[in-house]
Amino acid sequence: MKEVYLNMPQLAPEDFLPIFTSATLVMIFGIIFVGLYTFAKLEKIPSFYQYVGYLFWFGCAYSLYMLSTLVGSGDFTRKVLMVAMLAYLILPHFIYFLMQETHEQHD
Repeated sequence: MKEVYLNMPQLAPEDFLPIFTSATLVMIFGIIFVGLYTFAKLEKIPSFYQYVGYLFWFGCAYSLYMLSTLVGSGDFTRKVLMVAMLAYLILPHFIYFLMQETHEQHD
C-alpha cells in the first residue's frame, strides 16, 4: 500500500508569533462574544452589551481570516471558515430562541 502525504506549504519561523496570536484571538474573542451575548440575554448585564458582543464576533471573524491567510489556506477553505463564522453568529440566537420556546411550552 502506498503512503499518502499531504502537500502543505512550509510555515516560516518568523510567522509563528502572528499565527499563534491570531489563533489565540479567535478563541478569546469568540468566548467574549458568547459570554456577553448570553449574560445580556439572561439579563445579568445591561442589554447593550449584546451589541458590544457583536464587535467581539467581528474581531473573531477577522482573526480567523488572518489566521487562514497566514497559514496559506486555499480560497475554498477561507470561504468555508467564513461560513462557519456566520453560523457562529447565528447559533446563539437559535439556541436562545429554542430555550425560550421550550420554557414557554412548559409554563
